Amino acid sequence: MSHPDLQVIRDRARLVHLIRDFFRSRDYLEVDTALLCPFLIPESALEVFSTRYRPRHSASRDLFLIPSPELWMKRLIAEGSGSIFQICKSFRNSEPATPIHNPEFTMLEWYTLGADYLQSIDITEQLFSHVLAGMALEPLLPFGDRRVDCSPPFLHLSMAEAFDKYLQLDLQQLVDGGRNALAEAARRIGISVTAADSGEDLFHKIFLSEVEPNLPADRALILYDYPAVIPTLARRKSATPWAERWELYLGGVEIANCYSEETDPLAYEQFYDNQDRAKQRAVVTHPSDRELVRVIRESGFPECSGVALGLERLFMLLLGQDSIVPVLPFGAFGPGEQDLHTW
Repeated sequence: MSHPDLQVIRDRARLVHLIRDFFRSRDYLEVDTALLCPFLIPESALEVFSTRYRPRHSASRDLFLIPSPELWMKRLIAEGSGSIFQICKSFRNSEPATPIHNPEFTMLEWYTLGADYLQSIDITEQLFSHVLAGMALEPLLPFGDRRVDCSPPFLHLSMAEAFDKYLQLDLQQLVDGGRNALAEAARRIGISVTAADSGEDLFHKIFLSEVEPNLPADRALILYDYPAVIPTLARRKSATPWAERWELYLGGVEIANCYSEETDPLAYEQFYDNQDRAKQRAVVTHPSDRELVRVIRESGFPECSGVALGLERLFMLLLGQDSIVPVLPFGAFGPGEQDLHTW
């Protein structure tokens, strides 16, 4: 039987302190929202955990563990909270059994009012500089058999540039051509295509198998301007087929996801309608939070940008690990529901 590494726990506490110090010094309000909810934002790409609440003297009901704190944080923003941040547990079901996944993980999520996704890059770079200095770490971090340069400015690469560089494919042409163009491209590079594959499925098959493994692993990388046909609540980039979205990669591992947040209530309603239908095929279905749509329709939603960052993955890199298992004090769940690292 192994025991928690107290030095890891101390280092983790130091990291959390530095993050809080960074956002509080910039007048972000720290919030603490519900983890167990009767409804969620519908996201067909994510599976969730459900449980049953059984009060003693009234009817029981289904409740769901949040896959991120986005829902309640957006409620607060719509009600006038200003810029906010939160560090909390999040839960995702049916995740791959890999060294960088765990069904329970810690999320850092923040929303900056008056900012777009490009301005959020600057804030993220400042956060990294603050954390590295506070933990007395050099920006060249060891990760497996390589080192990752995390010094600002991060390397920037658009999704279209990545498809051109690693596959010699014109992503805009593929997106404009719809499912048939993506299916043809997938077959041409040896990826299996089924009748059930949507255009979104085919994009992800191509990206995950042929593009993501080739992304630069020696520098912090911002991969930006995702195709708008992938359903998200990111604002569309004007007069383009792209969404104002980026993901941060360190050592080839995705660490953070950012949007210029959608502000149009009609776009929210359309997203909810489409995702509600898609969600019916999920392993665990759940009601969606139509109250958020109502609040945005009646009160409006200010221009802002949101970033969600996986804290264990960041911590893993800061400590020179290539797995999140050593940075989880009480272990991770792996294949066959066995603990990878148990107390």
